[in-house]
Amino acid sequence: MPGSTGKMELWRRVALVMAIIIGIFMVFYKAPALVSITWVDWAQEQKDEIDSPYGIVSNEEKRLHSLPLQDYIAEKTGGRVTTLSTQEWKDFVGQVYLASSTQYGQSSYGNRVSKMDKDPFWKPQGFVAVFFRPHEIPLGNWGLIAEDNSIAYLALTDSNQVSYLQVRYHDYLAEANPYHQPPGWLYHPYRTAGGGIILIGLLAYIFLPRRKKEPQDISYPTGRLVAGDIVAIIFLTLFYMLPFVINGGAIQAITNMWIITLIMWFLALSGILLFYYSAWYSSYRIELTPDALYRVTFRGVETCRFDDIQGVEIVDLHNPKWFRRLFLIIAFISLFSGRSSPQPAGSALLAATASYGGLEIRRRDGRKIYLWFTDQLGNTIIQNFDRVPEALEAAGILISEQPREMEGFTMFM
Repeated sequence: MPGSTGKMELWRRVALVMAIIIGIFMVFYKAPALVSITWVDWAQEQKDEIDSPYGIVSNEEKRLHSLPLQDYIAEKTGGRVTTLSTQEWKDFVGQVYLASSTQYGQSSYGNRVSKMDKDPFWKPQGFVAVFFRPHEIPLGNWGLIAEDNSIAYLALTDSNQVSYLQVRYHDYLAEANPYHQPPGWLYHPYRTAGGGIILIGLLAYIFLPRRKKEPQDISYPTGRLVAGDIVAIIFLTLFYMLPFVINGGAIQAITNMWIITLIMWFLALSGILLFYYSAWYSSYRIELTPDALYRVTFRGVETCRFDDIQGVEIVDLHNPKWFRRLFLIIAFISLFSGRSSPQPAGSALLAATASYGGLEIRRRDGRKIYLWFTDQLGNTIIQNFDRVPEALEAAGILISEQPREMEGFTMFM
């Protein structure tokens, strides 16, 4: 009786699939909202009202420039200025000033400034925004509404000098891809962890223990199985990730164009299905004893005793007619649409001519076992498969030499 059923082949792929799904979601996860705080120099703002690079100044800009400074501040803020307690907020405002005035190394908030503002080739003009998570500051007490581009103003008086801050709410569920992005650790808080999870999944796929193959094993070659896993990774990663790229984030893929997300994720299921059958083929092997044949996969061991076998036939499996016609229709559509690529015609030809060779073993109770040992081109793909007909003949079981044609898919038979 065979020992290991190769269930680890399933679990290594489960680990990889889960790592890809969770890791990619975390990589593309974007903070739903952030708050920016910018130091405001109202005297400079008023001066800039008539400082036009084109030499054109409107009457409104001239009017604002001519106002007394306090009236100018009142008009620009709409009188919505919250006065902060000097004792409680003095240090906070001082650190924001240092960061907002590009003195990043001297401020504890220097890492909360956009990477674009730190670009040495793009020196910012004026003060820059300093970013915070909404729960890190008292939005309600400051009169800031949790709506995209909502603005509030703060004032702090110290030694008869009044400092002003502009507070702006950024709703990134409404604003898909802002041009001026916050620092990565705030904007994409789980990106590094997501990459780590994907790496752990790959390491688990590679290093989880697997049954050592013996030279006489009747099984599929490792090279083909690895190639199948690579194709599965490409299908799953591509179609699972596309909605995040299109919508600009993980949450946005669910809340915005969710119909596209459903379509893409339905296609991503093909990658998961490929992983499942790759695990089945990886754990697949045939073991022989003098009185029985055993087909072993991660699903378990299927025993076929030689004295229970009624007959054995060679069968040629072709793709179903509807499947062949589907590829033919796709080829014609591609031809009439003006595409010059030979790929659709090649796929239709392959679908029409593909033939998989196998043995059909009929038991006395009517059940059948199919052992598929060639690919669509007729090449033997199971190593040491010649031991199977030799064992059947040694047990006195005749194999019909006339191949019988049938239709279907090997993965379902």
